[in-house]
Amino acid sequence: MKKIGLILVISIFSLSNATAQLIKVDQEVFGMDCAPCAYGLERGLKKMDGLESVKVSLNDGKAYLKLANSNELTLQKIQKEVKNNGFSARSAEVTLYGELAKEGNEWSVHVNGETFKVSSDTPDDILTKLKPGKVKLIGWVKDEEDDGLSNTWNIRITEVL
Repeated sequence: MKKIGLILVISIFSLSNATAQLIKVDQEVFGMDCAPCAYGLERGLKKMDGLESVKVSLNDGKAYLKLANSNELTLQKIQKEVKNNGFSARSAEVTLYGELAKEGNEWSVHVNGETFKVSSDTPDDILTKLKPGKVKLIGWVKDEEDDGLSNTWNIRITEVL
C-alpha cells in the first residue's frame, strides 16, 4: 500500500510540474545581420534541452522556437543563450501554459519558476476572461534591460486559448 501511495504522489508531482511550461517562443533578435550569424544562433539554440524545433530567420530578425512537451525551459534561459551568441533579445511573443493567480488587483502566471505579470495594456475584453487556475495564453513580453537575467516579466496578453 505504501508503494502505491508513493507512486501516486510522484505521479501527481510530475504532472503538476509538466503542465506549467512554455509552448512556443518567437524571440526578436537584434544585431543579426548576416546568414552565418543566423546559422550560428540557430546551432547555439538547438543545443538547449527541451526544444522540439528551432528556426532562425535573418529576414524577420527572429528565432522561432517550438518547445517539447514537459520541457523545463524558461524565457530567461532562451534569452541568455541569444545573448551568449552575441545578440540582443528584448521582445518575444510567447505561448505558455501555467497557473494563473490574482493577488489584489494584479494577475500573474507562473511557469517553470518564472512569473509573468499581466500588463496593464492587456485589452479589457481579455482581462474579463481571466479566472484563477490553469491557463493557456499568448502574449508579448519585453526585457527592458536586455540582460537576459530577469525571471519576472510583464506580459501583454493577446489571446487566451
